Parts: sequence; structure tokens; C-alpha cells
Amino acid sequence: MTISPKLRNTFLRLALLLAIAPFLLLTAYNQPFFDDFRNAYWTREHGMWGVQQYLFNTWTGRFTSTFFMTVLNPVTYGWLGGVKLVAAGLFVAQWASIAHFFRALLHTALRVSFSWGAAFWASGLLMALLCNGAPAPFSFLYWFCGAVAYQIPLIGLLNFTALALRAGWGPAPARWRYAGFACLPLVLALVGNELTLVQAVPVLALLGYALPAAARPKWWLWLAIGGLATAVAVAAPGNWLRARAMAPEDALQSYRWLVLLPRTAYSALLFLARPITVLSVLAAAAAGSWLGWQHRSAAVRLARRTWWAVLAAFLVLNGIGFLLFRYLIVGAPLMRAQNEILLVMLLSVAALAWLATRHFSAAGFNIPWILHREGLLVLLTAGLFGAGHVSEAWRELLTSAPAFDAQMRARFSVLRAAQVARTPVVVLPPLRLPYGHVLVPLRQFSTFIEFDIDLTTGCEGNINGVMERYFQVPDVCCQPTTPALPTPE
Repeated sequence: MTISPKLRNTFLRLALLLAIAPFLLLTAYNQPFFDDFRNAYWTREHGMWGVQQYLFNTWTGRFTSTFFMTVLNPVTYGWLGGVKLVAAGLFVAQWASIAHFFRALLHTALRVSFSWGAAFWASGLLMALLCNGAPAPFSFLYWFCGAVAYQIPLIGLLNFTALALRAGWGPAPARWRYAGFACLPLVLALVGNELTLVQAVPVLALLGYALPAAARPKWWLWLAIGGLATAVAVAAPGNWLRARAMAPEDALQSYRWLVLLPRTAYSALLFLARPITVLSVLAAAAAGSWLGWQHRSAAVRLARRTWWAVLAAFLVLNGIGFLLFRYLIVGAPLMRAQNEILLVMLLSVAALAWLATRHFSAAGFNIPWILHREGLLVLLTAGLFGAGHVSEAWRELLTSAPAFDAQMRARFSVLRAAQVARTPVVVLPPLRLPYGHVLVPLRQFSTFIEFDIDLTTGCEGNINGVMERYFQVPDVCCQPTTPALPTPE
């Protein structure tokens, strides 16, 4: 029996939604964590403008991210449940931004028939691959400050690139309007996070090379505005204090320039050595190649010089994050930064595979049948979703997430009551959950996590101290023998 293409596509789209669904649904049980509280009480102590100055001078020049983390932080106003809405909104915005980028690249710049529906499903596949294979999904998807620091700048870079493509190749009457709109997401990308800042460099360079001559004034506009914003961020005294604080105290720090490139390559190889990572990248390449084969009626051929420019930008884009961290901390990228590196890699690999498939098809080369077989893509992604975070997210959604949400709300209710009653010491039970990894990373379930989000046993610990300052309770302790708190209605 032959399955009709329509039924097959419906089945595949349903399977893709089932892979993405648990990550989006888990946002309904999200709770604030560490820096979410810390930025909130700093704002309370220093004021809306004073906290920007405080962070600019003592810790970071990311003045857009700082504004989101303080003034636009729902925890600042006591709305702890607001992090749920923010996490869900950023998830959808990230998906939409990837779709916007692919639509502008293929439909506007390369003149290929590529509908918004196709962009939606193509970007959905890449989002699913990211969620499934992300080294530290919690700090990218659910932790408010982590999502603000990494997702918002990347959303800015994707939308800037899409708008820049429209400013170069879109409808003539709207090109300057697109160029103006592109300035805001460019600033978000450049000053929201140092990783996205360095990733924007090859993007801007490739745009400068590829844009039509008539669009060159727009490119200079972006360089001027982006350069000014970057200069302000880089000049922040807090940046240099943080760099010194993060630098390891060993002899290698002083001689890092001598081994910078080899150790950068080593970091990239270690990153790709994880089976889930390399297989996710291969799945993105398969998706791009398959999509390029679907567009075989569209001839896209690049000159050799252009190919060299594209490949150079590709290598710099995917290597510059490793170089940044090897320079700053003489080590591999922080796990929360590896999430963004993986997403950028998936996007660029899929785009490059599409371009290569179209170029070589137009040149008359026979594309190996395995590269344009839909079955290969289906088998590869199905196997990945069974071995990565998708199964973990479903398990967590069905077992631990509601209990986590209820226990945290009960904990916050007790702390609020203690604040009103001026109770000197509050003793709380630890989280008691059957499982935790994606939304609830706890060391009792895995040692391969970036953060243990629970209170420290006893009365000392960073999270304990943050709870004390935010809820204005003198001493917050955690004891395993403490009875479970009554869950709020």
C-alpha cells in the first residue's frame, strides 16, 4: 500500500510537533532562579537607573540585556509566575526568527519559491534538533536571565540578517525602511552578549561583500550604529572586571596567544565529539540538502570567489565562539553558551547544505541519491529524538514538572509569610521529585548539569543567600528531614 504524500506530510508534521511540544509545555511549570532574584533585589536596592550604572561599572557592558534582566524582569515586581510567560514567548520568538531568516534568505535574496509555511516547518525542525541536543537546555530555554542573555541577542541577529537581506534584495520602495528597522535588532545582537557580538562580525562582513552596490550606504549605516553601540558596551569598566574575575590563575593565561588557534580547534573538536551533537549537525545538513533538492527547478550558481567568501564566513561564524572563550577563560565555552553555538551551527549548516545542493545541481553534477531521500532525514531525526532530550522532556512533563511547580510555589508562599512575620529563620525541605534534568536540573539525578537549582543543605549556599536577600528573611536553611510543605491551592 502506497501512502499519499499529503498523509505522509501530515504524519511527519505531527511527529515534529510532538518532539517540540514538551519543551514548550514545560514553560508552564517554570520558576525563577538565582540571577532572576539577584537582579530583582539589585533593582530594588539601586533603583531603575542606578542598577544599570551599577552593573555597567562592576560586571557587564551588556546594557540591553541588563535592562531586560532588571527593569523588565517580572521577578522585580514580585510576579514570580511571569518567567513562565517570558520563557514561552522567547521560545515562540526564536522559532519565528529562524523562519523569518530562512524566508528572507531563500525567497527574497535567492528568489526561490519558499512559503511562510515551509519556513515554519523547516525552522521547527531546527528548533527540535536544538532542544533535543542542547548541552544545557535549562539555561537557554527556562532560566529567565539565561534566556534573556542568549536568546534575545540571537533573535536580534537573526532578524537583523533577515531585514538586511530585505534591504538589499526586497521591494525597492521598502528597502530603506527595512534598513532602518534592522538597526534595532542589530544593537540587541551586538551589545546583548559577547558571543553574539563576535558571531555578528562574519555576518556583517559577508553582507558587505554580497549586498548590491546600491545597498552599500545601508551597510555603512549599520556599521556606524553597530560600532557606536559596541564601543559603549566594550568600554564598560564592568567588562574588564568580569574578564579578570573569569580568567584562571595559571601561567597559561599569560601565554594564551601562542596556543590560541590550536586550542580553539581542540574545543571545536571536543564539542563535535558528543554523538548527539554531531548527529544533530548531520540531520541539519540532511534537511538542508533535502530542501535544496525540492527546489531543483531554481538555478543557484555562485562564482568561485563568492564560494570562498561563504565558506570563510561559515568557518569564522562557527569557530569564533570557541576562540572567544579560549581567549577569555583559556577553556571550552561555558555550557550555557554552547546552546547558542549549536543553534548557530545547525542554522548555518542547513543553509550551506541547501546552497551546495542547488549549486551543484545547477552545474550538472549528479547529487547522490542518499542526500535527497526524505527517508534518511526521517530515520536520522527519529533516532535522535529517541536518544536526546525529547524523551527526557516528555518524562519530566508527565512526572516531575507539576510537582516542581507546586513545591516551589509552596516554598515562596512560606518565605513571603516569613517576611511579613519577620521570622528570623526559615527551614525548608529540599525538592522531592522523581526525575529532573531539562526543566529541573538536580545533581541527585545527573552530574552532567550546569546548575543544581535547589537550595544547599544547611544554612549556607549561594541560592540560600539569594532567597534571604530577595524575601528579606535573615536565614534560609534547607534540611532533608523537614516535612513537605502544604501545596497552595
